Amino acid sequence: MLNLRIGWFSILLFGMAAVAAGHGPAHIGREAGQAAVNQALDLQETATPAGAAVSGRPWGASLDTGWESRHIHYGVNETGASGLYVNELGLQASGFDFGVWNGFGLGHDFVEWDFTAAYNIDLGPVFLVPGYNFRYVPGQEKHGADSGEEEHSEEEHEEAEHAGHEDEPAGHSQHMHQMTGHELFLTLGSTKLPYVTPSANFIWDLSNTPGAFLEFRVDGEVPVYRDVVSLQPYALLGLNFGYNTRDYYGWNNVQFGVQATCRLCERVSVFAGVNYSVALEALQRIDQGNEVWVNTGLSISY
Repeated sequence: MLNLRIGWFSILLFGMAAVAAGHGPAHIGREAGQAAVNQALDLQETATPAGAAVSGRPWGASLDTGWESRHIHYGVNETGASGLYVNELGLQASGFDFGVWNGFGLGHDFVEWDFTAAYNIDLGPVFLVPGYNFRYVPGQEKHGADSGEEEHSEEEHEEAEHAGHEDEPAGHSQHMHQMTGHELFLTLGSTKLPYVTPSANFIWDLSNTPGAFLEFRVDGEVPVYRDVVSLQPYALLGLNFGYNTRDYYGWNNVQFGVQATCRLCERVSVFAGVNYSVALEALQRIDQGNEVWVNTGLSISY
């Protein structure tokens, strides 16, 4: 039976938020599936450091750091035209995965923290991953002429996602509301097909009921030079069920991209990728357009 180890917070292969539809639950399917693809192709798991535990050692750890030109979360641009510095720390033990993700805005005051826990259920050619993600965006202020202190806890997800990116009337402060989100997720994928890993990710936001998101995606692994250089293309279709907006339930976005990974040594790799998201009906209703962005970073695993 394939030994699927999920690198919950490993950005190297597909884990970085710029490559994914988002952080947190969005990482699970491609992390678990890609470990299986690597194993099926007899590749070194250099691109999945958190899942590259030594044979017989039921634990692993990873520390990743990088930059993305903008932060896209399930098709929504959360940072405007500015970039984001991101870090991820992951710990894996006997099928359990625990991680911390944070992003700090460059040229703006966006800040976010995610704390996640997941468990991998290995069913041979199929893997099942249930888990929980706690998302925290601190309250931040951009003061205008008549600014006043304001902070909101447990705001609706839709408002919290877009606060701070829209212009307000003159004489009013522009602000980003504090947001806390509790998300349950379930990922189902298959390792039966060679070179590609199809998966489906369902996310349920308990803080924004009804608020859910469904993502169908396919991830690939293309070896370029031995176990040193590889390409990871991907494509996905996202469906909104109250997560980004409650005005429309259905098509959210189509997204695709490719990432290149280069192994520097046994435990250190570098990566860079380019991504494109096409806004469909749900995103168009909240004035979110198409997005193109790049990402790059460094990953250390043990």
